[in-house]
Amino acid sequence: LPWQLPGSHTAHPEEPQPFKLQPQSTLSTKPPPKQRSSISAADRPFSAMAAAPPDSAKLLGVHCLSFSADADGIRSATKALIADYQKQLDGIAASTGTSGRDLFLSTIGQLADADGHAALKSAELTMPALVGSDPAARAASSEAKKQLQQMWAQAYMRQDLYRQVADASKFAEGPEEQRLVEVMLGKFRFVGAHIEDDAVRKEVARLDARCASLAFEIEQNINEDCTSLVLTEEELEGCSPDFIKSLPKEEDGETPRRRCSVKAPVLVPIMKRATRPETRRKMMEVNQRQCMDKNGPLLAELVETRQKAAKLIGFPSHADRMLKPKMAADLKTAQDFCEQMLAKVSSLRDAEMQRLLNRKLSNSNASGEPPSKKSKISDEKLNAWDLSFYSDILKREELSLDDEKLKEFFPLEGTIERLLSIYTELLGLHFVKTTSLPTWHEDVITFEVKRDGNVMGHLYLDQFPRDGKFGHQMIVPLAPSFVNTASGRRCVPACANISNLPRGQGDKPALLRFEEMRTLFHELGHAMHCLCTTTRFSLLSWAWPMVPWPGGVEQDFLELPSMALEKYASEPTLLARVAKHYSGAEGPGAPRLGQETIDKIKMLDKFMVGCGQSRYFSMALFDLLLHSQEAPYKFGEHNNLSLEELHRKCLEEHTKFEQLKDTHPCASWYHLVIGYDAGYYGYGWSDVYAADAFATLLAHPKGSMSPEAGAKLRDEILGPCATRSGSEMLRRFLGREPTPDAWCRRMGITE
Repeated sequence: LPWQLPGSHTAHPEEPQPFKLQPQSTLSTKPPPKQRSSISAADRPFSAMAAAPPDSAKLLGVHCLSFSADADGIRSATKALIADYQKQLDGIAASTGTSGRDLFLSTIGQLADADGHAALKSAELTMPALVGSDPAARAASSEAKKQLQQMWAQAYMRQDLYRQVADASKFAEGPEEQRLVEVMLGKFRFVGAHIEDDAVRKEVARLDARCASLAFEIEQNINEDCTSLVLTEEELEGCSPDFIKSLPKEEDGETPRRRCSVKAPVLVPIMKRATRPETRRKMMEVNQRQCMDKNGPLLAELVETRQKAAKLIGFPSHADRMLKPKMAADLKTAQDFCEQMLAKVSSLRDAEMQRLLNRKLSNSNASGEPPSKKSKISDEKLNAWDLSFYSDILKREELSLDDEKLKEFFPLEGTIERLLSIYTELLGLHFVKTTSLPTWHEDVITFEVKRDGNVMGHLYLDQFPRDGKFGHQMIVPLAPSFVNTASGRRCVPACANISNLPRGQGDKPALLRFEEMRTLFHELGHAMHCLCTTTRFSLLSWAWPMVPWPGGVEQDFLELPSMALEKYASEPTLLARVAKHYSGAEGPGAPRLGQETIDKIKMLDKFMVGCGQSRYFSMALFDLLLHSQEAPYKFGEHNNLSLEELHRKCLEEHTKFEQLKDTHPCASWYHLVIGYDAGYYGYGWSDVYAADAFATLLAHPKGSMSPEAGAKLRDEILGPCATRSGSEMLRRFLGREPTPDAWCRRMGITE
């Protein structure tokens, strides 16, 4: 292939070992040794970086980085990176006297190189914010990310640079360079670099900077919020004794009281199991008031400022601006999609709500016995705080799935081994465990990923919770895919799966609940997208807004590959291969995941999807309505609405649940401030068309998990990444235009 170098390999000091996860008990307790960066000065312009030793690897990548810098080191390296990047851009903008292909290489080529090398270096500066154990280093890393975001934002605002790129764009050769030019010029125009009026351009830059500052402040307020509610143990009736004992105890009275956080690990079990409606209502109310006083005014200012910036650039609204570079491309397409999907799920929603109400009115609890006097229903309607509680009851009664028993078949170590072996079979990737890559903690496990004997990239698994670590699960890019235009040296992609999975307890290893296994399959799907990427330019490589560097597929295509791959998780053929009891027992009498249980797992795909999807698409529609109007807002026949009132009206119309008064759920909604503004619909967009892609995989004549099916997915969807538009990739993979029909069938929707 044109991007491969003869004899390419990573020069690791030891040979990688065949894949076998290291048991927790044998992990070293010593901190990882400090490692120097080994990217050669000849391959990148950043003079502050150490030159590579003579035996440096032929490939660039994460193996050239170090994650051991302290706060001072992060600050100084960030300063040097920004200075050198800006120096490169100044040189590009000032270059004269070239034309034709030389002009392309000296402008667009050099800008692509500068972006690629800066993106690679930025990983070691921004990862400590997510995984570091030193609070000072985490704070410095968070600030570094903010500064690097501003660096790239300012770079693509430069009119002198835009003019050079525009002049050189006509000399692009081949589809990938033409796509690069399209994306690169789109980024300049997105921030108004094409505007001739200096005053207008400066005002756009000021407004965008204010938006970034407001979003950062709102996000930090959410991150640091510790809202909780103190409840008596009596009020927590219905929750498991172990769960109640795990909650912090308040020692301020004779009645046992527990402090209940409104974060998901505490909120969700209470909403599902607390038998007292008033307990659930209070928890929901406190949760929906989270950050209300701090973030409410900030969010209102942010939305208003976004609108002003968009209109100065020439867009009708902020939503139009954000949708321009996406698959949907315009507001009408995205809004029509949300409204059409809401219409499709409405009959399912209504039927499910009637089932839930009937269950509530049956006046019995989860065990089938009459409830205690204290937990009797107080009204004869279905409230928003009843949804999780009665859904959980029906799930246990109708599906009889015991999470505690089910997770015995998904030991973490064996499950990861088997999932990666499936990806090996499907995509032709081989995962070889190695201890020679730089890491940030002794828990981290690393792999060299090969295909046909060539190094394709690197995969990191950071699986367990610890103080200071990001609290959810996600894939973070560590290195983009690109080829240096001057030297031809290739950088292979890398990513890390950051998880917070349970450690082993007693004589049992770490075990995954089924939903945790499904989520792991989903996140590894993102990793496969990253690792299969073979782009020449980092701007077209796999990335998403969690990292500061520009790149990645359209946002409403981002989840499509992982959502398609995630759907394997409930397929009987995959479950038969992945689900193995942690005891390792085999033969007659050994524990097995029975066919009845597998069938019930498959039924989960359709369980209460009407209510769930109605809520999701109503939130997505609200996001579009909010960012396509100026305050005060309008919804249907309702005028003069505040932001909170617009949210309430939209959800009440499409979920049919009355919303709590005097709350502001948007004040703690991450997606509005982490790059998904006017883009939240993208999850549903991706899922609907992922179902179409998955149905195509299932129908493959060689089998849904055959190498032939995987090769088509790799070559048409994963490998190209952003070198093609999402619409083109999807059409080429399907052989036709995509439709929502397969998604509707999966949801049980008949039209």
